[in-house]
This record gives sequence, C-alpha cells and structure tokens, in this order.
Amino acid sequence: MTPRAGFQIGSLFAAYGAAGVFWGALAASLPALQARGAVSDAALGLALGVMALAALPVMRVFGRHLARIEHVAIPAAMTVFAIGAALVPLLPGLSGLLVAFAIAGGASGALDISLNNRTARVERDTGARLFNRTHALFPAASLCAAAVTGWARGQGVPLGVIFGVVVASLVLAAALEARAGGHVTPAPRTHRPEPAPLRGALLLLAVIAAAAAFNEAASQGWAAIFVERVRDGTPFLAGLAPAAYTLGLSAGRLLAHAVEHRIRAMPTVRIAAVAAAIGFAGVAAGGPVPLTLIAFFIAGAGVGPVEPAVFRAVATRNDGQGSGPALAAVTSVAYLGYLLSPPALGFVAEGLGFTALWLTCIAIAALVFAAASRVRRA
Repeated sequence: MTPRAGFQIGSLFAAYGAAGVFWGALAASLPALQARGAVSDAALGLALGVMALAALPVMRVFGRHLARIEHVAIPAAMTVFAIGAALVPLLPGLSGLLVAFAIAGGASGALDISLNNRTARVERDTGARLFNRTHALFPAASLCAAAVTGWARGQGVPLGVIFGVVVASLVLAAALEARAGGHVTPAPRTHRPEPAPLRGALLLLAVIAAAAAFNEAASQGWAAIFVERVRDGTPFLAGLAPAAYTLGLSAGRLLAHAVEHRIRAMPTVRIAAVAAAIGFAGVAAGGPVPLTLIAFFIAGAGVGPVEPAVFRAVATRNDGQGSGPALAAVTSVAYLGYLLSPPALGFVAEGLGFTALWLTCIAIAALVFAAASRVRRA
C-alpha cells in the first residue's frame, strides 16, 4: 500500500531536518570536543576532513547501486549516521573523533544522494515542488540546532545528552522514511553516460564551486571555535556563530532565487563573492562578538548563492542529455572544497593564527570573483 502524499512529504522533511540537526549540533559542539581531547587546530582540521574523505568513495559506490536499494537507502544511511553521531561524545581524543567522523561522514554522503533521489521520486509521484523547500529546511534546522546546542552547553548540559537528542531525531526520521518509502519498486538499471570532460568554461565553473565549498566548510567548522576560544565568547555566543553563518547561507540563496530571472548566474556569483569578502573581512577585524556574528551572517549570505548559481550555469550551458554528466563532473570537483578546507585551514590556524585563516577565506572569495569574470571568455 502506498502511503499518502502528505505522509511521504512530511517524512522527507523529517529526514532533511534530522540531518540539519546533526550538523548544527556538531558545529556548536566543536569547541568542547576539541578541549575534551586536547586536540590541536591542525589535528581537528584533519579529523573534519576525514568526514568528506569518507563520503567520497561511499557516494560513488552507493550512487552506482542506488536504483536497486532505493526503498531502503535512506533508512539504512540514517541508521549508520545515528551510530556515528552516538560515537562522537563517547570516543575521546583524536583517534575517537576520527572513527566517529569517518562513520558519520560516510553515512552523510550516502544520505545526500539518497535524499536528492527520494525528493525527485516524491515530486514525480505527488506533483509537489520540493527541492527548494527541502534544501531550505536543512540550513534552518542546522542553525536552530547550533543555537540550542550553544545554549545547552552554556547551561552545563553534557555532550552525551546533546548528541542523544541528535541520535533520537535521526532514528525517528529513519523509521518514518522506512514506512514512507518502503513501497518503492527498485528502478531498472540504465546505461550510465560517460563523464563530461572538464575544460574551458566547465573547468572554471568547477573551480568556482569548489572554492565556494571551501569557504562554506570554513565557517561551519571554525566559527564556534573562533568566537569561544579567540574572542572569549560564551558557549551560547559560540553556538550563535555557525547559526548566524547558516542563516546567511539561507538568506543569500533565497535572495538569489528571487532575482534569478533578472540577474544571470555569473553576475550573481561576482556580487556574492564581494559580499563574502566583506563578511570575512569583518570577522578578521576582530571587533566585538555581536559585530562578528553580523559579519558571519554577511559572509554566509555571500557564499550561499554561489554553488546554486554555478549549477544553474552548468545546466544552461549543457542542455538535454549533456547536463547530467556535466553536473556530475562539477559536483565531484566541488566536493573537493569540502574535503580540503578543514585540514588546510586547520594548519593555517595552527601555524599563523585565526586572522590568517579568515584572510585565506577572503583570498578564496577573490578567486571566485576572478574565475566568474573569465567564464564568458572561456
């Protein structure tokens, strides 16, 4: 029996929301996790990089077989995700974080492609338009979780309790999706197109996407640590830092969506890159914590629109059957930004300090502006 459309849509929202809760809680908990295990900035950056590194091969293998396991993909991925989340507060030190982050990162990669696939399926089955709403829900859940986690830490709530709530939300969402998607009949295998060659404008667009991913991971990984440890903010204010940045991501994307019929993709990217540079400059300036939070919001508003604009440009330049391979090629390069950002910036913070870290983000924003200016000529 096929569940009602409302139940399928609600289950999908619950899955996106639960994933956002994990990432928001993790971002706001990083100062405590670092202090508990006496982990250096460089080591923490490597541990965070392991999450993206674990996701890459899982996404490749999972995506290849997704058509045959579509009906159980999301519950399975979320269950493993919950295991990784449960281990985060339980395994001490760098080695413990590496294990927990590897499990959570791999499961997150599988969940990423499963949720996009499931969203497309529900859209076809129900006629609802869901991609914009589900992708807006994720950062909304993340910023709420970051703020609440910061408040809870300030009240002395143990990390085990905080991540216990995260695990419960993941398990509940897995159970709902097992009921909502269990009726799905696995799709037959289809011929996989050859990957698109990365050259010319497509290569520049891939570089822009990777640079945006690099800066997106920068603030999500280091904002709370910067506010709490360098700016001497309270745990609550530290939790608000990634929340402010994530709110900026959502606001920037919604604004870009509202004007995309009037402003083409690459002008949008250039405007966004300038806003991101201004925001990161405000963070690097080291003013009062409230101003730093505003700067994080501006930086997020500048980073947020870049990747959607890139994917819009790729789809526009590669109509028909060519858009799929082109989007896949650009997405794979973009994920390298998430992979490289934590370890690279960890070493920068360790060796040169956090001012140099945010100056690096300004340089990356300048790279985005320069590359976007060259796309038309390419």
